Amino acid sequence: MANATRTAIITGAAQGVGEAIARRLAADGFSRLLLIDRQESLLRQVAADLDGNGVATQAISLDLTDVNTLRDVVSDVVKAAGDVHVLVNAAGTTARGGLDDIDPETFDSIFAINVRAPLFMMQTVAPHMPRGGTVVNICSMLAYGGPPFLLAYSSSKAALAALTKGAANSVKWDGIRVFGINLGWTWTPAEQIVQTQLHGLPENWREEIGAKQPFGRLLMPEDPAALTSFLVSPEASMMTGAIIDLDQHVAGTVDDNPGNS
Repeated sequence: MANATRTAIITGAAQGVGEAIARRLAADGFSRLLLIDRQESLLRQVAADLDGNGVATQAISLDLTDVNTLRDVVSDVVKAAGDVHVLVNAAGTTARGGLDDIDPETFDSIFAINVRAPLFMMQTVAPHMPRGGTVVNICSMLAYGGPPFLLAYSSSKAALAALTKGAANSVKWDGIRVFGINLGWTWTPAEQIVQTQLHGLPENWREEIGAKQPFGRLLMPEDPAALTSFLVSPEASMMTGAIIDLDQHVAGTVDDNPGNS
């Protein structure tokens, strides 16, 4: 939906889901994108590419765990930009840590990135959103429960889902909508590194494991980007607070496929 005045802020925009969402919103006609990530070199490459295709972009290198800097920098940016129509909190960490081995520093870091940063991004940006403004938080299917080694991560995503609903309730009378997307297993460049270097899977693990999924592949970053495109559009204007499962498996059910036994 082309509109020369539409502005979006996307965190985690240097690669993966955040980058795909930035590119999708640019294709949808957003004319100004404020891209945030701590991976400065990759972020500037994405910004330069989009800027070269006629979208005004600003690359903002920022450590979202530093709340004071987040507030100062983002506040200054949005004041200069004017109305912000969309905020996407796509930055996140999948750091490992379970009941038997999680340490306080790792736990705090996971919650600082996955929960605290989205909260203070919303707090900072929402006052600059007009009616019809939309927030999309990238959550996870593991909010329903995950493997033992992702205990802290899954707990943080459960907290983000609750935060999303609470935020939606807080700003509904301002005409601002807030959504969460529970991502299923999604291939990203970061996930490629984790699966090959940490878990020892082969380079082609995406194809091998994807072929065994109900729909024949893993999710790709373009899948949540497409859903985000819908959620920020007028077609979704009469809903808010929804946490949408973007997955080919159904939470809370038992798989009776004999091929998985």
